[in-house]
Amino acid sequence: MRILATLVLLGMPLSSLWACSCAGELSPCQAAGHAPAAFTGIVLSITEEREQPVPVGGTGIAAANRSQNRELMRVPPQTRVVRMRVGEVLSGVPPGQTEVEIVTGLGGGDCGYAFQSGVDYFVYARKDGRGRLTTNICSRTRPLDQAEEDLAYFRKIAAAPFANELRVLTGLPGAPGEPGVTIRAEGTAGRYFSQTDAAGVAAFAGLQPGKYSIHLESDGALPTDPTIQVNAKGCVDVKLLRIPQLVGQVTTDDGRPAAGIAVEVVSPKGLEDSARTSADGRYRLSVWRPGPYKLGVNLTHTATQETPYPRWFYPGTEDPSAAATIESVGRPEHRVFDFVLPAQLKERRIEGIVRMTDGRPAPVVLVRVLDGSNTFVAQGTADRDGHFALRVFEGVSYELHAVWPGAVRTGATSAVPEAIPAGSGPLSLHLVLDQAGNSVVDAMQKADATRQ
Repeated sequence: MRILATLVLLGMPLSSLWACSCAGELSPCQAAGHAPAAFTGIVLSITEEREQPVPVGGTGIAAANRSQNRELMRVPPQTRVVRMRVGEVLSGVPPGQTEVEIVTGLGGGDCGYAFQSGVDYFVYARKDGRGRLTTNICSRTRPLDQAEEDLAYFRKIAAAPFANELRVLTGLPGAPGEPGVTIRAEGTAGRYFSQTDAAGVAAFAGLQPGKYSIHLESDGALPTDPTIQVNAKGCVDVKLLRIPQLVGQVTTDDGRPAAGIAVEVVSPKGLEDSARTSADGRYRLSVWRPGPYKLGVNLTHTATQETPYPRWFYPGTEDPSAAATIESVGRPEHRVFDFVLPAQLKERRIEGIVRMTDGRPAPVVLVRVLDGSNTFVAQGTADRDGHFALRVFEGVSYELHAVWPGAVRTGATSAVPEAIPAGSGPLSLHLVLDQAGNSVVDAMQKADATRQ
């Protein structure tokens, strides 16, 4: 996710770098279960649109960095709007409606579906945040002449009002759940009960469409119990697992609740789970596998604008060897770990000038500061005079990149990345755009290759 966000900020088309991948093909019943709308239709027209750019949000160092540079803008993705004449309807299209609009991406990295004008399709669609129907290549949407199985399923259940099935899975791969356990599905239409079979699966059939919260009847409702949307004519699976939980409260060195702090739990294999504290400083983490764990803040990267503290281990140390080891045997228990944060790190100012090879100032160049884990700590743009000013943290080493993105990666131009040693005073730099390519992308791809 960090790499994807990086490339969007650098103005690079994701589809040119990655192909979209899906978890696996769904059956028609599963596809209908995940799609509130399923229907056939012919494409009448295809248009492209892009929403207006919007400012990037943030507080703390990020806000200070933007205030000293031109305001950064996040460019919304470009989409295709496909207008279709409706044929047969399985679900989600009101009776009598003859045309619909489907929103999808351009293809490639954004998973957009490549509709063609004049072609008939079987479409599985969800709704986006604006209430528009949307689909992608992972939805099982396909040309109608390749949808024999979909049409057969459609015609089999077309007359049934609520031909759906909800399956609650209580086990993990290789470890089936316990049979004979009562599971409760609770929604606006009422409460429904089912017992798990020999594989630990409880099935509910013919539920009215809507959202249902899933609970183990023997211990009531827990905060981690799932909620699932059940659609009219499809199948949907949901997992109900009782897993170990690490909970607690984080406070600052002056005794106040530490709100919005990212708490992490790591194993020898890396990050296991992370969560931000609530307004009262409380957190809840899950550990899915037995084993030893360490708990704290900034365990996988340096200080960030939201968590401006040094690497800090429970119960209260910067020394990994002095950190408490939390053993988990995989039982569904709740264990409490409260801890106090140290003083916040002080900020450090980095400024400088970016120039072209002929000495002219380089305006609107993207300037990024990364830490050793390739996490963005600061970012901004040079002004018309090539000047930039950013804020980082004292006592932490970084690497600064200045990039003119260009239209694609091969058109980018960069300065030689500048190593910033740990220090406390302000720093002034002079950078020259004399390297072909995008140094940020190169650094991340190199890091990924090293990890593999």
